[in-house]
Amino acid sequence: MHRFIFFTTVAVILSVTTAALALDGAALVGRWQLVEPARDEQGRPCPFVGQQIEFTADSKMISANMPVPFRYKVNPDKGDAAGAVARNPQLKGMEIMLATVGEAQSDWSKAPIVYGVDLKGAQLTMKVSGYTPAQYKRQK
Repeated sequence: MHRFIFFTTVAVILSVTTAALALDGAALVGRWQLVEPARDEQGRPCPFVGQQIEFTADSKMISANMPVPFRYKVNPDKGDAAGAVARNPQLKGMEIMLATVGEAQSDWSKAPIVYGVDLKGAQLTMKVSGYTPAQYKRQK
């Protein structure tokens, strides 16, 4: 009986901790200015991170270098996140954000763009496999 209580307590603590560490989509909303560009091994800039990115409350990511707004999803379910990391092992250990072009994405497991994301206050890191991390600062 004591083991059951112990394991149940540990499970609850882990789930609360995991939820607390999950990327807060609402905290992402706003305009972000690039301060450190993402580059590949040859020094070319990443086409999926712009000089300025705006995240909207209706899950759109807008940037001048993107021909149309991307739809994005933070905190994908465990299966979608695991599949994204399996395809992009450089992003292991980061929060995952999926992105796609178009109005709707019925199957996020097939999202063509995968970002590793780290948000700490007014600092945002976005990483795409094959590129160095891009660093952003929140605009006021």
